[in-house]
Amino acid sequence: MSSPRLRQAVRALVLDEDDHVLLVHFDWEGLDVAGGFWACPGGGIDPGETPVDALRRELAEELGLEDPVILGPVWRLTRIFPMPHFDGQTDVTYLVRASRFEPRPRVDLVAENVHGVRWFSPDEVAAGIVTFSPRDLGTQVPTVLAEGVPHRPRDIAAL
Repeated sequence: MSSPRLRQAVRALVLDEDDHVLLVHFDWEGLDVAGGFWACPGGGIDPGETPVDALRRELAEELGLEDPVILGPVWRLTRIFPMPHFDGQTDVTYLVRASRFEPRPRVDLVAENVHGVRWFSPDEVAAGIVTFSPRDLGTQVPTVLAEGVPHRPRDIAAL
């Protein structure tokens, strides 16, 4: 039995000075989550890119965020799902701090199945007012706030 072919990707847990979280809304035909889900911005690592370079590129493209303060990787999440050329994806999520700003995407987000970008308050995240990815984002964010960046990113479950 062969190992799954996993796309390597990076994401950013973008927190403002009041610990609001900036998320992007994914939705596409055939998705098994009605109404889509809200996830940390980011994407695949291109050949020859370092994870941090990929994250900087993705944040500039998706949010218009230049020179983000990247504090380090906080969790890793692997999911198996069908996608072209891969059997799934491993996301490493980095903690990023930024002053509150209005996102200004530089690419066509709809072409990437992204249909919105917005800040969520800590209370909204804790209450799980929408479907988040990871599903337990309301637990993951307080853990990061309490413990900071670990020596190695924590492996978390897909739920």
